[in-house]
Amino acid sequence: MRSKIKAKWIIKLPSGAKILVKMGDTVGIMEKLAEVESKKIESFNFSQFLGKLDAGKLAELNQKFRNNWVNSGELMCLVGGIFPNKICFPMSGNFLEIDEFGNLKIEKTDEEKKDVLSPVEAKVIKIEDDKITLEFGAKEFKGTGLVEGKAWGEGEIRIINDVKELNSQLKGSILFTNNLDKTFLLKAEVIGITAVVANIDGEVDTELPILKLEEGEWKELVDDLKNKKEKMLINSRLGRLLLVVE
Repeated sequence: MRSKIKAKWIIKLPSGAKILVKMGDTVGIMEKLAEVESKKIESFNFSQFLGKLDAGKLAELNQKFRNNWVNSGELMCLVGGIFPNKICFPMSGNFLEIDEFGNLKIEKTDEEKKDVLSPVEAKVIKIEDDKITLEFGAKEFKGTGLVEGKAWGEGEIRIINDVKELNSQLKGSILFTNNLDKTFLLKAEVIGITAVVANIDGEVDTELPILKLEEGEWKELVDDLKNKKEKMLINSRLGRLLLVVE
């Protein structure tokens, strides 16, 4: 029987995140770990005015305002000759830049906050300003990454090779297949498959993470756990599939 290992999952946080857990806490699946402000970048086409400024003046404006809070209606600059036009900021927010095409970019914070959730039942083993590290029990199966990436999935372990079997009920799951056809993988991506596990090589054209398991690993996984529902993590860059165990 495959032995249990301790695996880690690092959740990166944006600056200013409010962390809601502490070291040593045990957290459940989809439990809230932190709250972060939801931010959006707005772009305004000021090329009619700012496009007339030389590179030195644009650099000066960027240096003056970058990463500073600006208010709607606040004067940004004067453009023109004897009777110059006043160019004011169209909204309040964090000034990011004026790009080479005369587009003004301002970052605003939405009132709604975004929750950062745990993808797995785990223990909080490390907290830093920009990340939380979780530790959980897992069984490891090794292979080779065909397309690098990381993804969580939950669902039955069953082999699907026919495109007709791909349906919306598989959304959020990891697909086990020996079909790496472009059309097949495209439909898998469209319905919300998060990653693919196979035991064949092939030329693939997809953004889905794909892990190829060796024959022995594949056989053990399918024989022992066929049709069982599991929570899984694919890390094809490191060439491994982790089955979460309590």
